[in-house]
Amino acid sequence: MKLETILTFLKLGDVTSRNLEFSYRDNVCVSYGEETITETNILEIRRRHPKLVRVWTFPKHIEAKNGADWEWHIVGRRRTLKMRVQAKRIQRNGILKVKHKVRSSGEQQRSLLIGGAQAAEMKAVYCIYCTEPQRSFWRETRPPLGYRSFQAGCLLADAKHVLPTTTRLGEIEEKCRPWHYLFAPAVLMQEESVYYLQQATDFVRFVSAKHPRHPLIEVSEVPERFSKSSWRFPTVDDLNHDESQDFDWTGVRETNEEDLARLGPDAESGSSLMPFEEERLRDLGIHLMLIMDVRGDTELDELHLLRRL
Repeated sequence: MKLETILTFLKLGDVTSRNLEFSYRDNVCVSYGEETITETNILEIRRRHPKLVRVWTFPKHIEAKNGADWEWHIVGRRRTLKMRVQAKRIQRNGILKVKHKVRSSGEQQRSLLIGGAQAAEMKAVYCIYCTEPQRSFWRETRPPLGYRSFQAGCLLADAKHVLPTTTRLGEIEEKCRPWHYLFAPAVLMQEESVYYLQQATDFVRFVSAKHPRHPLIEVSEVPERFSKSSWRFPTVDDLNHDESQDFDWTGVRETNEEDLARLGPDAESGSSLMPFEEERLRDLGIHLMLIMDVRGDTELDELHLLRRL
């Protein structure tokens, strides 16, 4: 997996956590809502990876008919993961509002999200924005001398695990995973001196997580409660490998010509979204579409890029 992509999701999760906590201060009068966070993060993903990422945005004239804020496709050489994502921000008072009635239909947003994703053979996902004090399980890991760690401000959860009665992150936190786990299922740290020079690519290292393909890297076991209860989504390695892997197959299918056509010949050429896709998304009321080309990404088996603790 390309380290630049991992760093993007690590840093955006960290920035989301810190900015949200800052916005909740008594002396800060700046709103940092779900739409702002989502659009800022997707903009950054697109800016940092112009050759690998396509983004299409539509005016939000109507409330989403399927309960999703954005559609996210991750296209691998072998398989493609398709998700319908609803963003939720943990409020300043710690409340998580899952119950939400859609005005246009009177239906619950969660039901629309899950039902719409199932009908489209996609995965229904919540992306939960939260601050460090609001988390107890995915807390920032204390770094060794000379290294910095990242806060996990963007947590992904299977929508079926997020019940309508959920009002606190603590009720579902152990069933979530930081979104960078799609690319590297581990807690990662970065050398401080290199981080501040913005040249950290060669110095990311595994610190705490089990990654069986890298036995030479010092790791610790993931807690049993986490491995059993959380959404076992496929990683980019799973999407690129030929062999079957032990992951949740919902929303995963063989990469086909239609998936490749969505990528377009060149992200920098300004190629437009296919007409049938544009019509489909507008009818659903989906505001954003994010497509990532990860076919060129490989495993983190270049051990010379990683420093052992």
